[in-house]
Amino acid sequence: MSKVFISPGHGGNISGAVGYVVEKDVNLKMAIACANYLRKRGVDVLLSRDVDKEESLSEKISKCNEFKPDVAIECHNNAGGGKGFEIYHSIVGGVGKNLAKNIEDEVKKIGQNSRGLKTKIGNGGRDYFAFIRQTTCPAVICEGAFVDNKEDVMLIDTDQECSLFGEAYAKGILKTLNLEDKVLDTEITQPIVIQKPEINNTYKITIMAQGGLNIRKGPGNDYQVVAVLTDNQTLVESKPEYYYPYGVYTIVETKNNWGKLKSGIGWIYLDYTKRI
Repeated sequence: MSKVFISPGHGGNISGAVGYVVEKDVNLKMAIACANYLRKRGVDVLLSRDVDKEESLSEKISKCNEFKPDVAIECHNNAGGGKGFEIYHSIVGGVGKNLAKNIEDEVKKIGQNSRGLKTKIGNGGRDYFAFIRQTTCPAVICEGAFVDNKEDVMLIDTDQECSLFGEAYAKGILKTLNLEDKVLDTEITQPIVIQKPEINNTYKITIMAQGGLNIRKGPGNDYQVVAVLTDNQTLVESKPEYYYPYGVYTIVETKNNWGKLKSGIGWIYLDYTKRI
């Protein structure tokens, strides 16, 4: 039986890129859709996580190598003002490059443009990304769309659209492994679904502060600043784990005119926002 390892990027307190949607949430939806599609076709799949939780890169790589899959993919989405899909593979080419090309072909079929197949070289002329460099099987990193691009987000802002990306990834995997895209008679006994929490106080806001808006650990100025929302793209690109771009964000809880971001990273003062 063919085996595939799938890693949804980020999770838990690590939100990834934040724009009109939160990257970690979209990554998980795409990964689960990919896994379910493959399992229905008889592929043995291991997801590094199927819930919103934090896991280290070393944990993911260890899980992957212990599983000994034929190929591995990591689901991500992009930020930084661009538009379109891109996919990274190893500088050595081979099966990884073939996998990347097959996935790209399927993504184009669902209406997303492609920025191309890419590699990135790190120290010593090796692959830059540990997920590609340290996994013992061919691996790729998919960047589905840009979460800070209004037009791109329209392709990934619903569960159904995220599923289309995940299924496109799965079709590219099947082609690479020379497997038939046919549902087997046996059913998945426990298909994976994302449990959606009930939120009674959800609304979207757009940032109106000048210069930057602090994200604090709790609802008040006495709490530690954990990140900053800013319109300075240079800061966002230089330290994306700390600076996040201005845009539309979802608030899931309010307290004393402070709002808790859906990503869970922290709270912002709502006087500097506009509800939409």
